[in-house]
Amino acid sequence: MTRRDAARIGVFGAFWGLVEITLGATLKGFRVPMSGAVLSAVAVVIMLTGRRFVSTRGTMLLMGAVAGILKIFSIGTVIASPFLAILIEAAIAELVVAVVGLNAPGCLLSGVFVVTYTALHPLLSQGILFGADIYTIYLESIRRFAEFLRIPPNNLIWIVAGYVGLHVLLGLAAGWLGWILPRRIALRLNFFQNGREIEP
Repeated sequence: MTRRDAARIGVFGAFWGLVEITLGATLKGFRVPMSGAVLSAVAVVIMLTGRRFVSTRGTMLLMGAVAGILKIFSIGTVIASPFLAILIEAAIAELVVAVVGLNAPGCLLSGVFVVTYTALHPLLSQGILFGADIYTIYLESIRRFAEFLRIPPNNLIWIVAGYVGLHVLLGLAAGWLGWILPRRIALRLNFFQNGREIEP
């Protein structure tokens, strides 16, 4: 890895961390629904864009490490959960790109898996911390909530499916943007370097 590659990783990782700190605080402050999914979608675009400019494997993991460290510093104390969540997102994208390739399908699948993971992360992390009994509590809470609203249990399944579907759609949009944006940036950089405009 060259110094230029390391500098690019630092820039993209720092930008990701800055988004996590600023946009994340804003979304949570206004209690915007699916704020975690929105942050993950932005992260997908940043990761895939950075990966196109640094072809070395593991690039996105390094970006995630930089972003996670900045996130920890912004909190003011060492909390492993935000760092691990960011690192897991980077690992998912890295794995998908390694298997499928840095192409349109790979970018789309990276977006879907990373953004959908944000819907599952609380369940997974709480299951690790509190054990399988937490899922029993969740199911009982959902059942009582459905009884209170007089909603048949079958309809709740469709609501959950719709919620996951929104994450999938947002992930597809992020993956697509992560595929086309680096190409546009590369063309623009080539324009500035050569002094002539190139049609995208």
